[in-house]
Amino acid sequence: MKQYKEQLTGTGMVYRFTLQQFLKNKANMISLVIMILFAIGSVPVTSLINGGGNKEGHSEISNVYFGSDTEPYALTYTDLQNAAAADAFWSETSFHDDTEIELTGDVTRDVGYGSFTAPAARDVYAGIFVNPQTGMYQLSIIAAEDTELSDEDLAALSTFLMEQFDQVRYRTLNISDEQLAFVMSSWESDTQSFDSYLEDENRFDTQYIVQLIYSIVVMMVSVLSVSYIIRTVIEEKASKLIELLMVSVKPLALIVGKILAAMTYVLMTMGGMVLGYVVSRAVCSQFMAVAPLTDMFAGSFTFSGSLTNMSIVFVIAVVISLLLAFLTFAIIAGLSATGCSSTEDTESATMGVTLLIMAGYMISIIATSSGSTALAYATSIIPVVSVFCAPIHYMMGTIGIGVLIVSWVLQAAIVILLAVFCARIYTSLLMHRGNRVKFTDMLSMAKTSSAKGVQ
Repeated sequence: MKQYKEQLTGTGMVYRFTLQQFLKNKANMISLVIMILFAIGSVPVTSLINGGGNKEGHSEISNVYFGSDTEPYALTYTDLQNAAAADAFWSETSFHDDTEIELTGDVTRDVGYGSFTAPAARDVYAGIFVNPQTGMYQLSIIAAEDTELSDEDLAALSTFLMEQFDQVRYRTLNISDEQLAFVMSSWESDTQSFDSYLEDENRFDTQYIVQLIYSIVVMMVSVLSVSYIIRTVIEEKASKLIELLMVSVKPLALIVGKILAAMTYVLMTMGGMVLGYVVSRAVCSQFMAVAPLTDMFAGSFTFSGSLTNMSIVFVIAVVISLLLAFLTFAIIAGLSATGCSSTEDTESATMGVTLLIMAGYMISIIATSSGSTALAYATSIIPVVSVFCAPIHYMMGTIGIGVLIVSWVLQAAIVILLAVFCARIYTSLLMHRGNRVKFTDMLSMAKTSSAKGVQ
C-alpha cells in the first residue's frame, strides 16, 4: 500500500498541467462551443417541432373566410366565432362570412363554388360542401400562393372546422351536452400481451425512457473522457513530453492526474451544456411556448408514477455508478493510449474503448426492451454493463438495495484490478516505442513486473 501511495506523488501537478492543456487546446474549445450551442439550440428547435412557435400558443392564421352549403346542417362563421372565443388557441383568429373576403388581390379564381380574390399571406378561405356525386361532405381550405402559414397551422384549422361541423350535426338531434361530449370523444387504441395487461400499463414506457436518458448520459461522459485522455496521452508521448514529466513525477501519478483532469473537464463541459440549456430556456420562454425537456427524449412515451425508489438514494446511486463508469473506462483508455507510440494510433486506440462503451449502452437498452426480470438482475451485476443498468432497475423496484450494492462492489473491484494492473506496466508502456502494444503483450508485461514489484 505504501508503494502505491508513493507512486501517486506528483498527481496534483499532473492534474493542473493536464487541465491547462485541455483548456488551451483549440480542438477542445471548438468541441466545447459546439456542444454548448447544441444545448442552446435544442430548446427552440424542440419547441418548434412540438408546435411551440409562439409564447401564447395561438394559431398563426389571422382571418378565416368561411362558407357552407350543407343544409340542414348549416355551420356559420358566427358559430365558429363563438367556439373560437372559448378556445385560447383561436383567440387571435377572426372568422368571417365568405362574402366578406377582402378583394385586395389582383387574381380572381373560380374554385367550383364561386370566385374570389386570392387571400393574404396569413388568411385562408375555407368551405364545407356536399359532393353531389358521392353525398359525402368535403372540406376545402385555400391559402395564398405565398402563404406564411405552415402545414401544421392548416391541419389545426381543418381539425377545428370538422369538430365544429360534427357538433352542429349532432345538435340537430336535440341531444344534451353530456351526450354531445360522449359522441365527440376521441379514440385511443392499445395492443398488448396478457402479461403486460396485468402490469402497470405505463411502466414499460417509463422505464425505457428513463433508461435511455441515463444511458445516454453515461455514454456521453465516458466517450468524452476517453477521447480527451487518449489524445492527450498519445500527443505527450509522441512529443517526448511524457519523458520530461517522468523526471519529476511517478508514472502512476501521470495517469491518475490525467484521469482527474479529464473528469474535471468533462464536468465543466456538461455544466456548460446545462447552463446553456437553462439560459436558452429562460430567453426562449419570453417569446415562445417552450417544450419540456422530456419531449427531447420521450416522444410519444407516457410517464407513470411507478418510480418506486425515486429518492435521494437513487440520486446517490446514479452518482456512484457514473463515477465507477468514468474510472473504469478512463483507466482502460489510459492503458490503450500509453501502448501507442504515434498520433496515427489515436483512432484505433479510441475505437476499442468506444466499442466497449457502446456495447454496455446497447445491452442496457436491449435488456430494458426485453422486460425480463432475470436479465435485469444479470445486467445489474455484470461489471461494465451494471453501471448502465443497476440504478434504473433499482429505481423501478426491479432489484433491491442489496443487489445494487453488490453491483458497486463488483465494479469497484474491477476498477481496483485495473489500477493495480496499470501500476505494474505503466512505466514499461511509457517507454515503449514501436507498434501498438496489444492486450496480450500487456499481460506479459504485468507477469514480468509482478516478480520485481512496482517500478
